[in-house]
Amino acid sequence: MKDDLRLTRHPRYEGNIMPIEKPSDIPERWRNTPIEELILSQNFEKEIIPQESPQLSVATCIEFRYQPRLPSSFAYILRRAGGHLIGSEFSLTYTLAKGVRHLALVGHNDCGMTKVADHKQKMIDTLIEQGWYKDRAEDYISIYASRYAIPDELDTLQREYLRLRRLFKKLEIAPLFISLAKSKFYLPTWYFRMLINGDVDKAVGSESPVRDEDILPLI
Repeated sequence: MKDDLRLTRHPRYEGNIMPIEKPSDIPERWRNTPIEELILSQNFEKEIIPQESPQLSVATCIEFRYQPRLPSSFAYILRRAGGHLIGSEFSLTYTLAKGVRHLALVGHNDCGMTKVADHKQKMIDTLIEQGWYKDRAEDYISIYASRYAIPDELDTLQREYLRLRRLFKKLEIAPLFISLAKSKFYLPTWYFRMLINGDVDKAVGSESPVRDEDILPLI
């Protein structure tokens, strides 16, 4: 409990995440879906019955302190720095082609991508040690640090949720936030407000086409 209080009272998260303390706290639209099974497993240690084929995709950070409580064959796991799926849209499309219709988009506290600036020189030195030319290493880290660095985990989760909603209009996306100390899921307050206001399905025009400018920045 102390760990949860420390998280929820942190200035970055206070008032911006809601605990999922009982199964009835899970949003109605996720009931009887693989998303509900994921939350029940992670927060309440309910066993997931293995499936013959994956039912869910879970997109999360490369963070080593969090491991989803999932059996084999239940979910595709997409790990990218900061939970950004920029550059992994092809992988996500593959999972959809295999029948997956639900995506858990998981952010977490104390993300290393909020501290990228502190590690830039070490990353450059690492590439040089690996045989890169100094100028190429500096250019690469400069470009990709700006691409993956995030100022705030919850704001980034919201922006990635809205971006993916624009690109994958028929996919049910569940934005979740996990406490590394307790390995428990929380619900972002901004998503809860969307649910209350009936705005989840209005977040993007479900019938509007994906525009060229939505796709080209992915390349």
